[in-house]
Order: sequence, then structure tokens, then C-alpha cells
Amino acid sequence: NGARAFFNVNIFLIPILVGAALQFMFYGLSLAWIASAIGLVGLFMMQQNEMAYIDSLVDTYNRQYLNHILSAWISRGHSISGIMLDIDYFKHINDHFGHSEGDNALKAVSAILKDSRKSNELVFRFAGDEFIILKRTAATEELEDYMDRVNAQLDTHNRGLHPYRLNVSYGIGVIENGDIDAFMKQMDAKMYEMKESHHRVA
Repeated sequence: NGARAFFNVNIFLIPILVGAALQFMFYGLSLAWIASAIGLVGLFMMQQNEMAYIDSLVDTYNRQYLNHILSAWISRGHSISGIMLDIDYFKHINDHFGHSEGDNALKAVSAILKDSRKSNELVFRFAGDEFIILKRTAATEELEDYMDRVNAQLDTHNRGLHPYRLNVSYGIGVIENGDIDAFMKQMDAKMYEMKESHHRVA
């Protein structure tokens, strides 16, 4: 349910199978061990690559991969919309229940964000308690539907026996003319508008 592998692991069986087949076909030719070494090195390099792009705490993609994906999608001319989201009163959770409980809150929200995906939404931990969800579409209604699913799961979570409630504020934006900075500012501004309204209610 977390960040998906960039490559199918079975790809790295190919050199092993080819080496074994050649060794079987040509008596005296020793390729199996070399082919196995190539396959294992390839698998190790893939794992290292994934580790560079995955947040180890919440098992989502990280900010580095966010930048990579945005650049790649823009260069291919894709329509892109996104959500910037953070946890309401996260500092209160850390201050009153400890940072380990703060980590648990991050993991719970991350799990809900991942479980709420339906089609092609990518979840990134942006910074601290902030997450970004990207989708290749200009139809922001699809992201509103996504947030309806997130809020429904948060309501279910909050009915459990927890020492605090988990709620989020978010802002939705669309990339125009490939301007990533304006996209981030648009989402951030809308997120803080919602956060201020939540604080006024509280």
C-alpha cells in the first residue's frame, strides 16, 4: 500500500535465466555465477534508488521524488493538479503526547491518504506534517472526491479510542504554464485559508 517499486523485481531474473540457459547449451561455458552477480547488483541498485525516493517513516514518496515527477510530467505536457495537506494541531499532539505519538499521527494520516487512492493519485510527504497528492488531470473535482474519501476515513479513525482527533486542512491547485512555484503557492494559500477557518471554529 505504500510507494510502489520503480521496476518489476522479476526483471532482474532475466540475466540469471539467460546465463543458466547459455551454460546449459554450451558445455564448459561458465556464466551462471556471473549472471547471478549481475542480477543481484541490479536488484541492489534498484533498492538503493527506491530508498532515495521513499520516506522511511510513513512509506510514501518523498520531496525529492516529488520534484522529479513534477519535472517529468511537465516535460511530457501532462495536465497536473494536486493537493497540499497538513494535520491540524500537529504541534499540540507533539507537545502534549510526545514526538513518538506525533510519528504515530503521521503514519495514521499517511495510511489513510494511501488507502483513499482510487486511480493514479501519488502521495508524497512534503515536509513535517505536510503531504502533497498529485494526479495527472486538470479536473479538480476528482481531487475533491479523493478528499471526501480521506475525510470519511478520518471520521472512522476518530471514532476509535485515541487520545486526540485527527483532522486535516488542505488546498487544491492546478499547474498552469509549467509554473511549479505558482502551483505550490496556490495550494499553500488555499490550505491556510481552510486552516484559519478550522481554528476559528475551534
